[in-house]
Amino acid sequence: MIQSILLPLVEGPLAETAKSYAFWLARKESGHIHGLAVVDLKSFEIPVLGTPDGFMPSVVFPPQQESQSLLAEMTALARERLHRFAAECAAQGISCSTNSETGIPGEIIAREAIAHDIVVMAREGYPQGGEGHNLDPLISSVIRGSIRPVLVAGKEFREAHRILVAYDGSIHAARALVVAAVLGSGREMQCTLANVSSSRESGEEILAPAEIYLYHHGVTPRRQVIIGSRASDLICELMTSTGSDLLIMGAYGHSPIREMLFGSTTERVLSHCGSTVILQS
Repeated sequence: MIQSILLPLVEGPLAETAKSYAFWLARKESGHIHGLAVVDLKSFEIPVLGTPDGFMPSVVFPPQQESQSLLAEMTALARERLHRFAAECAAQGISCSTNSETGIPGEIIAREAIAHDIVVMAREGYPQGGEGHNLDPLISSVIRGSIRPVLVAGKEFREAHRILVAYDGSIHAARALVVAAVLGSGREMQCTLANVSSSRESGEEILAPAEIYLYHHGVTPRRQVIIGSRASDLICELMTSTGSDLLIMGAYGHSPIREMLFGSTTERVLSHCGSTVILQS
């Protein structure tokens, strides 16, 4: 069950999409949303041009009085954002709590995630983020650091009725089955369990235990093996062909080189599929 949802709050149109998914999860699972506002310490850094010998730092901090003034301003904005969010939850009859933290956003969100069942994030708009790009740099930081699944909201909200579970047999994909079992249950939900493999026999063998797990939890998925090698492209194509609203997958494959693997299939899926994705480390 998803009883508690962590929602890092930001501004912008994509932030509204993330909020809509948090509300949807809260209603579906009768859950609680915790709104988190982060005051980014990096906002106090002023970049400077360092010297080749390294004597001059790459960043400096403004004078103490200026820093305190900036901190007070950013803290006030965070409180205002939290107040608006709490009022919106109350208007929709959704249980919520809020708090603000000052520090490094990725570390704070990953630490706070321990107390919740899932993290819901927008694709961009965070402090020091990548506005205008396909994927905010903070997203990969949170996915690497969080032990909880992370929902990265798509470009528009779609209430999920069709779920695609991309399963490659890795431990991370196996952990993602827990979320798939929770969200895939119910008569109105349709679930496709897919594997990208070099042969049908290999794909069927990999999918077998995942299918049994889902079946034991009340989900009867449609199995599909896709023959090919470029998993990210094939998964995105399958999202379209099956009309799926939500993709669930492990954040990494079999290799222990997590950072390298995050830059391959997972990041390509996030960057090129406009769909909503739940990733499990």
